[in-house]
Amino acid sequence: MRQELVRRSLFGLMLLGVVLTLTGCRGVTWSKKEEVRIGQEVAAEVEKAYKLDPDPAVQQRVQLIGQRLVAVAGDKDFRYSFKVLDSKEVNAFALPGGPIYVFRGLIDMVGDDDDMLAGVLAHEMAHVNRRHANKQYTQGLWRGIAIAALTRGSVRDAAEIADALLQLKYSRQHEYEADRLAVEYTYKAGYDPNGMLRFLGMLQREEKVGNRWIETNLRTHPFSDRRVEEVRKQIQRVTGSPAQEVAP
Repeated sequence: MRQELVRRSLFGLMLLGVVLTLTGCRGVTWSKKEEVRIGQEVAAEVEKAYKLDPDPAVQQRVQLIGQRLVAVAGDKDFRYSFKVLDSKEVNAFALPGGPIYVFRGLIDMVGDDDDMLAGVLAHEMAHVNRRHANKQYTQGLWRGIAIAALTRGSVRDAAEIADALLQLKYSRQHEYEADRLAVEYTYKAGYDPNGMLRFLGMLQREEKVGNRWIETNLRTHPFSDRRVEEVRKQIQRVTGSPAQEVAP
């Protein structure tokens, strides 16, 4: 029962979409060392609530793509890791200091398109590198999460904090910035940055046809025409060539 409640709490936090969870506060900047410590502790809790995908080939694929991105855009102060969670949810998220998780549902959705998957991982890595969550959440909310998740506070409190987090909207400007950096990271790592554009187009199409995993897990993610257009502009700036056309 306790494990299920913990799972519910973490699931609520993850519903924010492609986000950084459990970090940051307005007016206070956490050091990189603190972010690494927090990220590692929260990652341990995530892996208690969600099983890792048992397919070693899937895990290796994500790790290899992630490490190629780290080689060109990693911050030496962070401890990056890339793992797949055994769930049909279509989602991905990063924790402070480097841990990045992708749900198996997202892996299945992108299929064998490594460029799309690289775009997702690069986007999450950009959130970590730019420390966006430090600029997003309030100090009071952060303290509540820290007590519940990191100091073995009551699970009921953690669930209430998750519900409070769901009332927040992740900054669109941070999402735009993460997209722009994802284009740079993927291009430098030797991937086609148009993969990011294809991924956004795929999500928009799935949302239009009423894919319940998109509606449930990524509802707060800003799938706006402006976001797609910003990625298109960035691809041309970075590569010197027009972005590919994406089927509506």
